[in-house]
Amino acid sequence: MMNPIDVIKQTRNEARKVLDANADVCFLALASPNGEASVRTLVLRDIIENRFSLFINQSSPKWQLLSEGASYQLLLWYPSQQRQFRISGRSEPIDSAAVRTNWQRRPSGSKYLDYVYNEFAAQSSALDSREQLTSEIERLKSLHKPDDMTPPDQVTGVELIANEIELLDLNSDDRIHDRLRFSLSAGVWSSKPLVP
Repeated sequence: MMNPIDVIKQTRNEARKVLDANADVCFLALASPNGEASVRTLVLRDIIENRFSLFINQSSPKWQLLSEGASYQLLLWYPSQQRQFRISGRSEPIDSAAVRTNWQRRPSGSKYLDYVYNEFAAQSSALDSREQLTSEIERLKSLHKPDDMTPPDQVTGVELIANEIELLDLNSDDRIHDRLRFSLSAGVWSSKPLVP
């Protein structure tokens, strides 16, 4: 039986080899309790077993939705490999110690943004101008060296735990695409072909 997690990892590795722009990102779709949909692009940090790790800030609207148990779907699209994966399941917070350890590996620009969210304005807040943001980042740079920074309390992470994965493979010469739905039950993946 094909393990969809292995297929995702292999496809992602092949995408990285050819510098696919989507190799390290994912697209997270959320549905609010009143049915409003939202989609955003995020860095996909890690894939361990059926757990997909994302780092987010608690000031973000997506954190609010996830912490309230919003339904999600994670989309991975690797154009260089002509494969798409749609991932559904449940979510749970990542251990704060793991988040803090990984935060130190983030680029300095991302660290400064976490400080912005903590000290200046929540993520997705409206600004009068972009200069407000760049000015605040310059102020923070004058106060903090990247290597001396510590993660603010609002930095967190979430694991999206897959129990269903759909694979769409567009590599067929006959243009009849392969589509499979994988379901996880009692630790075992099963699959069914779908009409593309």
